[in-house]
Amino acid sequence: MKHKYLTLFSIILMAATATAQNSFQLPNAGFEQWDGGYDSEPTHWNTFESSDGSYASLASSNHHYRRSGHRTGGNGNYYLTIYTKKIVGVKANGNMTTGRIHAGSMSASNESNYNYTQRSNSNHSCAFTATPDSMYVWVSFYAASSSSTAQIEAIIHGDNDFRAPNWIGDGSKYKGHAVAQTTRTTTSSSQMSWKQLKVPFVYDGNSEAAYILVNMTNNNIPGSGEKNDSLSIDDIEFVYSAWLTDITIDGNTVDGFNKACFSYGIVVDDISAVTADRIAAIPEVADATVETEIEYRGDTVALATIRVTAEDGTTTKTYTIKFATDAAQTVGIEDIDILNQSVAIFPNPSKDNITVDCKGLMELIDLQGRIVLSHQCNGVERIDISHLSKGLYIVSINGKKTEKLIIE
Repeated sequence: MKHKYLTLFSIILMAATATAQNSFQLPNAGFEQWDGGYDSEPTHWNTFESSDGSYASLASSNHHYRRSGHRTGGNGNYYLTIYTKKIVGVKANGNMTTGRIHAGSMSASNESNYNYTQRSNSNHSCAFTATPDSMYVWVSFYAASSSSTAQIEAIIHGDNDFRAPNWIGDGSKYKGHAVAQTTRTTTSSSQMSWKQLKVPFVYDGNSEAAYILVNMTNNNIPGSGEKNDSLSIDDIEFVYSAWLTDITIDGNTVDGFNKACFSYGIVVDDISAVTADRIAAIPEVADATVETEIEYRGDTVALATIRVTAEDGTTTKTYTIKFATDAAQTVGIEDIDILNQSVAIFPNPSKDNITVDCKGLMELIDLQGRIVLSHQCNGVERIDISHLSKGLYIVSINGKKTEKLIIE
């Protein structure tokens, strides 16, 4: 476990890790770049157009297109739609991958049909050595049948030409995977109904991380579904945890600890006895880095700042503990500079939509500490919250500022 307790915060370390942040996300994850027109392939993605195998020429007609617009709350210009069509009477589902499609049989379920990483070809492989904690992806799915299931899977695998689904059960070839599935989100082929799927990565393989293979289909059962069933996809994001699961002082959990609460006050008899080595902060995941700094403010107050940095070097959360010899001095922590992020939310209480005015990553957190909504803000934006349950939520901006939001 990467576990550091420092008295000085390393700016150099943070700057170095931040420069590598792009390697922790998929290229063209929002489908904004395309190789040509509306029916070309998205840049860094591949479909039947570039397939290989005995039936590649027969399968090469596209099952996808570029559409103008963006998912709910987004701001991009385009998104991707893949769909089912018939090829000489056989239903072929939409299929998009970071690897390459191998069309080896006219029988949809035949093991000669698979997606694979082709390491010898940079257009059909995606090097990736990170270990994200979750995958978020926005989808809108139309299907004639209510039981049809669309799927987006991400497989982090070793230095091999991994085949999916053929090698899914071979733990020696992969490290981990995330599988997002959904039944239809709309019953009308002309109506979009966006939904964000959030799924964890499961690391049950034995291989080192070397590549990632992402596959998307509008039906997880080959040859099933109906012609024109369609799955629209936008904004795939890998999420890295910077949460703490516990903060202890001399082995005892801080009173009132909740991972979604970032500020605490503790009364002590002797400020000089407050040292970083007495504070233990336990990250949610093993690859997060924890750094603790103590600032002494005279003989009566000390401020402990605990910065948690996720594996990507970009996702951070800051927890603070204000120690004081007088209980009255433990309040007023909101005026600390490091927490001084501006955010406006209205209406509050709200029902279907909120308007926010902030910059950075806004997260809505329920009282169980679960992130139920994540949105990158850049000024005034309107966000749909109609899918959330009624209740009280905590609003976090860049993991440093909390407000309260009531959904009625």
